Amino acid sequence: MPPLTGDPQPAGGPQPGVSPQLTGTVERVRTGAVTVQHWSGREISTGARKTPHPGPVVLGALGLRGDAQGNTKVHGGPDKAVCCYPAEHYPRWAADGIAIGEDGFFENLTVSGLPEDAVHLGDVFALGTARVQVTQPRRPCTTVSARWGDRELPRLMQSTGRCGYYLRVLEPGAVGPGDAMVLEERLPDSVSVAEVNRVMNVDRTDRKGIEGLLASRELPEKWRTQLTRRLHTGTAEDDSTRLGD
Repeated sequence: MPPLTGDPQPAGGPQPGVSPQLTGTVERVRTGAVTVQHWSGREISTGARKTPHPGPVVLGALGLRGDAQGNTKVHGGPDKAVCCYPAEHYPRWAADGIAIGEDGFFENLTVSGLPEDAVHLGDVFALGTARVQVTQPRRPCTTVSARWGDRELPRLMQSTGRCGYYLRVLEPGAVGPGDAMVLEERLPDSVSVAEVNRVMNVDRTDRKGIEGLLASRELPEKWRTQLTRRLHTGTAEDDSTRLGD
């Protein structure tokens, strides 16, 4: 596999408590029913294979109409109602020599202009006719590696920061291709999705980083527990099952 090219680093961000002017565009909207897929020698019951929609799709508290998850213990639910993936990452994967097809990360929304380093936990966006809130980065799993026959892909998503993120739905509505995703509110103690991914998945025992995440109100409680344990023990939990090691 060729070496990965570096992604651009943020030149700075908004001051705490100040909401920047931040607008993205929905490039594609996709949903999928649960079906059985035969990927990389495995039989997987999954909603990962998704169909594009040319027009608006109804968005409710549990996600887009017609979308489903095969493993509801780790996927779906109100805090993972919608999966977003930045469109800008696809040419970066191609430049790294890794062939990933369009919408290859099973996202519901492919969005441009809203990368992980610009989006913060707790950010509230107007999305089509709905209002949504960013909840957490996506933590990739073995379904991605099975689909593309690359066991390293989940770790590469984490190490490059090209992970995507989840939304909860505050006000139902509809969303379609071409709709704007406009930032309305940002918490003063928020941290970027990129920083959460870095501390949770890459620099996992960075004490200063952990303390910064624990100060964020919107950090998922399960992750708060894990990070508190890391502070006390100086070690991180075993992620080998999720990553397929």
